[in-house]
Amino acid sequence: RQVTCEGNEYSLAVNVLAPFLLTSILLPNVRASGAGRVLITSSISAGSNDALGDLQCEKRWSDHRAYELSKLCDAMIIQEMSARYADPPHLTFHTMDPGTVDTKMLRAGWGGGPSVRTATTSFEMLTQEKYQQNSGSGECYCCGEGPPARAKLWSQLVQLSGAEYESAR
Repeated sequence: RQVTCEGNEYSLAVNVLAPFLLTSILLPNVRASGAGRVLITSSISAGSNDALGDLQCEKRWSDHRAYELSKLCDAMIIQEMSARYADPPHLTFHTMDPGTVDTKMLRAGWGGGPSVRTATTSFEMLTQEKYQQNSGSGECYCCGEGPPARAKLWSQLVQLSGAEYESAR
């Protein structure tokens, strides 16, 4: 288990806290654009719902568990952002699994995968008009976690990151 100098589990810090904080900073400008989209990458590997009460994975850690939890959190926060701030076609929020590609992590755990050039979902979500007309794609990656769990996670992430979001609409 690796932690940052702030004391956060590394996967949580990189995969969840960083995009959560960055989005809080950029959201006013993205909204002002009149056609903003926020896309945070989740994964088909999203899971470890039982660890939502232990975001730092202090009780039970493995690299896979930390990754699964971080991708579950990503999906949950994008759904919460959509519920709070979406205003299609002016502002939309989406998450997705970009596709399994050959990365160092994949090679270490499963032996490899196809070229990164096959992962086109994120490009499509950023460029295709249909993703500007609706918000909240990727709810399936929330693994059954609904609004109460998302709101609780949101509060925890605000506390951990220091992010400041404007009031919900």
